[in-house]
Amino acid sequence: MNGFPMPSPFDRCSQFIAICLGLLPSIALGQDSTPPTSNKELPAGYAPIDFVREIQPILRDNCYECHAGTTEEGSLNLGVKTKALQGGDSGEVIQPGHSDDSLLIELVSGGADNALMPPEGSDPLTDEQVALLRAWIDQGAPWPDGADVVDPKMQRAKTHWAFQRFQQVNPPQRSSSDDWSKGPIDLFVKRSLEKAGLRPAQPADARTLVRRLYFDLVGLPPSPAQTRQFLVAHAEHPDSAIQNLVDELLGSPRYGERWGRHWLDVARYADSDGQEADMDRPHAYHYRDFVIQAFNDNMPYNQFVRWQIAGDEIEPENDAAVSATGFLTAGTSFKLPDSFLESERLANRYNELDDVISTLGSGMLGITVACARCHDHKYDAFSAKEYYQLLGVFHSGDRVSDKLPSGKDGFFFRDFGKERETTWLFRRSDFYDREIEVDIGFPAMLSSGVDAHDYWQKAKEAYDELGEPKSTLQRRALADWITDTDHGGGALLARVIVNRVWHHHFGKGLVPTTGDFGVNGDAPSHPELLEYLTNAFVESGWSLKTLHREILGSAVWQQASTREATDKRGLEIDLGNELLWKMNPQRLEAEMMRDAMLAVSDTLSLQAGGPGYKPYIAPEANLARNIQGERYPKDAPDDATTRRRSVYMFHKRLIPYPMFQAFDRPDLMTSCARRQNTTVAPQAMVILNDRFVRTVARDFANRLIEEHPWDSVSDDSELEPVIAEAFEMSFARLPTDVEVEASMQFIEAQTIARTEREEQDPRIEALADFCQSLFGLNEFIYID
Repeated sequence: MNGFPMPSPFDRCSQFIAICLGLLPSIALGQDSTPPTSNKELPAGYAPIDFVREIQPILRDNCYECHAGTTEEGSLNLGVKTKALQGGDSGEVIQPGHSDDSLLIELVSGGADNALMPPEGSDPLTDEQVALLRAWIDQGAPWPDGADVVDPKMQRAKTHWAFQRFQQVNPPQRSSSDDWSKGPIDLFVKRSLEKAGLRPAQPADARTLVRRLYFDLVGLPPSPAQTRQFLVAHAEHPDSAIQNLVDELLGSPRYGERWGRHWLDVARYADSDGQEADMDRPHAYHYRDFVIQAFNDNMPYNQFVRWQIAGDEIEPENDAAVSATGFLTAGTSFKLPDSFLESERLANRYNELDDVISTLGSGMLGITVACARCHDHKYDAFSAKEYYQLLGVFHSGDRVSDKLPSGKDGFFFRDFGKERETTWLFRRSDFYDREIEVDIGFPAMLSSGVDAHDYWQKAKEAYDELGEPKSTLQRRALADWITDTDHGGGALLARVIVNRVWHHHFGKGLVPTTGDFGVNGDAPSHPELLEYLTNAFVESGWSLKTLHREILGSAVWQQASTREATDKRGLEIDLGNELLWKMNPQRLEAEMMRDAMLAVSDTLSLQAGGPGYKPYIAPEANLARNIQGERYPKDAPDDATTRRRSVYMFHKRLIPYPMFQAFDRPDLMTSCARRQNTTVAPQAMVILNDRFVRTVARDFANRLIEEHPWDSVSDDSELEPVIAEAFEMSFARLPTDVEVEASMQFIEAQTIARTEREEQDPRIEALADFCQSLFGLNEFIYID
């Protein structure tokens, strides 16, 4: 560096300490109080500042977010030399050779009016960082040629783990003493545990595993017969028993109903418009049925995604492919009549398009894009121009209620015609700002070597075999780009869904921020494991069922969650279980809780598909709802038509089902990547007072009496098998002697109390009390 030797870290540290102690002038490290104007004027023994190594990292970490690239708050850009020296709205901020006169130093050290930079919410610069900046300015602010950072967000994106092409990862070698690992997943996890000095938990027992497998894959509890069958098989050969049950459950139509619900959260699917009118969507269910059937058929995930973006442009004569575009129509909407002002109608239109783009971004790619509607993304390399280029893909169409290819009524997305609608870049989201027209384009941070026009041209060529296109085919181009692992967004698309599947199996993703894989999201806890699973997923043909098999066959997933079976040091070393030293207990989702109650009472209807049913909701729950459209029925029946699985329930956005609302079902106004999991008093009130819960508890009691008739409440020999059967149906285990005794005492006490009140059927009502109390136990509400 200009003929001067670089100081050692010890020299730099000792100089800084000397400054703090007042032994050296505080203007800069290694300088006297009369700063030279350039490095060449430094006397011998003074250390020059390396801009690239010492100054630029400070600017990058603390300033570039607001003052570099296309983000120039206060018209200040600190990424490019000429712009940095030029200054911004407040004038010059760097005075080479004069740090005391430089506004930059005043701002980072909390000078005038305590206007400290970076702003509130960010950590201030350390004294050493401020001292380095002072020294650099006093040395003449040397800035080598070629050190400009024109676009820091893109520079960071090039190295951000989530935006890279696939990297081949090999599992760690199995040690000769490793008798725990069952496959590659375990080898990755065990390596991390050993580094932390932790041991994995003991395997969960067979009863825990059978309950966990059933709820994980089909969302229903095992019957006593299914439990006993698994116990026998597991005793003979545990791994084969698990593998065979996984295959059986993955082949069940109940699997799609369970895992389709996860995706419907992402797609913000509901059966009404939301907003003020909340009009019903009588044919929206075709999209829900497509999702469930796609999971059951193990449709390759890349095809699943392509159809939801452009199914009508890929297979225009296929009902399922056309219905799949319901992903684009599932958000809230409200058609304003022509009597409304043009500005209101335009705002409504662009709000709906923003919902489509935001859901596609976070739901499929795990990146937040909505902020780019007004300005370039603050953290990721996603510009306002790219936002409006994506908007242009959907600007040429809208949701329609029309006939499907088969002639059935449907609700899907369709372009207005084959000509592309003109699209502008609305600065600050001003839709009357129509100076900058934008063409089709896809996010550059995920693209490599192939232009959006290339995808568009290939989409047109592919459609030639189907005849004259009726749409722009832009959506087909986007569908091809988003699933392209070599040149488009396919690698990120795959990482997001693999992490989401892991999240649903473990209660927490390898990347905790399941909907944000951007530079401001969480880093993966096991990056190599995530990359290995993603590679294997794509190589399997984007097969979700293959991914399930690998995860559920691992020793990691089969660990116990109880304190007795885990390493006592786990809570001290890894309180959040980031290293996966045990299984996380998971609460049943609201729909699973309702379905489980119906299953144990033997009143669950397995009728699949078709229009959603409207369960009974107390009229008083709707009094405050200002709904202009179709009213919710006040006398909805409680019979076989409404005892179907919860995924088929009609979800009216402004009238949530009270039980689901209490147990954290999302309102689906926007995409939900991860449900909340709260523990609040209203949940207990639902179990105690909800009409549905009480009715099903009585049905459960009647089932028990039918299977084990009893005449005398005081006869223990008649009551014990009833209690045992109730426990096995509810918890997949038999009760302990203490639990049997406590249960008998409770039933006897309730029978006596109800008899004294001269209630009808006091014995049945007492047994229903007992069944209802089982519904409220943690062992029923939690999987294990």
